[in-house]
Amino acid sequence: MAGIPVTRRTALASVLAVAAVWASGCRGGRWYPSETGPDERVLRGAVADKERMIARYRAALAADEGPAELLESFLVHHEEHLGALRERLPDEDRTRTDPGAPDASPSPSPVGDGPVDAAGLRTAEEASAGARSRQCADAEDPALAQLVASIGACEAAHAHRLGEEVG
Repeated sequence: MAGIPVTRRTALASVLAVAAVWASGCRGGRWYPSETGPDERVLRGAVADKERMIARYRAALAADEGPAELLESFLVHHEEHLGALRERLPDEDRTRTDPGAPDASPSPSPVGDGPVDAAGLRTAEEASAGARSRQCADAEDPALAQLVASIGACEAAHAHRLGEEVG
């Protein structure tokens, strides 16, 4: 097979063409065109997690599945966390995710068919604390990372305390 002579100009043009194609398709963490930034994704994920956790606690309380006073205090903590997270959402999204808003979707139901007992709540709290750790790494705003870390620490404390109750 006869070789095609490659000039310096042809080689340079080929390298520049490949670089242009590569650069146009790869923009690091922002390659996907989206109006939702990493902090908003962290917030939305944390809000959804909190809504599920609140639903679990309400179901456990309604079914009398654990120490009511302790579960009620943890439920209040989760509702406060949810409020703090929602305050950071864009204005138009606050009303959309507000459970009191007329067009809001219903709260997620607890996992499983029956109510969650204290052991199940402990497992859910442990999983949530782990999720907060991952969300901290994804947050770009240091204040958001601090809020998420504080929420995760509270969830870890809930898991510990529920572990003491379950025995």
